[in-house]
Amino acid sequence: MGLIGASSLLGIIKSYRLVWIGGRFGGHKTSLAYKISEQFLKDDYRLITNNRSVWADKLEDVDYLQVDGDYILKSVVLLDEGGLFFKSTRQVEMIASFARKMDCIYLLPSFWPPTRSAQVLTIQPIFNFKSTGLPLIAYKWRVKLGAFADSGYFFWWWPNEIYGIYDTKDPGEYAGEIVQFLIDKTEEYNKLYDRGRGDINSISDLEATGEELLQDAVSGFAEAADTIAAIPVKGRRRGRL
Repeated sequence: MGLIGASSLLGIIKSYRLVWIGGRFGGHKTSLAYKISEQFLKDDYRLITNNRSVWADKLEDVDYLQVDGDYILKSVVLLDEGGLFFKSTRQVEMIASFARKMDCIYLLPSFWPPTRSAQVLTIQPIFNFKSTGLPLIAYKWRVKLGAFADSGYFFWWWPNEIYGIYDTKDPGEYAGEIVQFLIDKTEEYNKLYDRGRGDINSISDLEATGEELLQDAVSGFAEAADTIAAIPVKGRRRGRL
């Protein structure tokens, strides 16, 4: 049966392109990322990932395709534990700034959360029915972009169906090679359209400054404060004298 009630989610993923899949260690985060990837691979997307997978394409084999006069990379970029890398807004803005134009989808299954700017669309498990004998997991997705917010639910029947597609024991390679590839492809994309940024050439250029890290931290604290303020608090009942 696979994913149940996820048809709208796939459209939302294609609209926002940047997805953080959270959850506990061993909680099927990476498996879900591969299951979501499968839906796009059926539409001839390539898969770029930092762990061993029978579905993965080699970086040297992934290049721009020309479709109706447009250049597209048409790839799903799955970075296992990607939250360990995306720690600054600058990194996200550079690598994912042309996600729609280049037709790339970024999936970040990670226990450690990425920077807030990489959490536009988040997916979190809310209940695993394994304890009841059912191979079923319930998830909640949430979109938050500025003042706009939306959310929904879906289920995954039989998560074990994805086993064997990737090495679950593989901790995943450092994403640096993939990130450098994306930087190079972004620069190449600009040149294809006679545009040039010329301000970022390597991973080292993406290192977050202290000011940027502080801004991201302040943003995170501000959102946490808003969340706490939105929680209703029941007033204490006055005792009778």
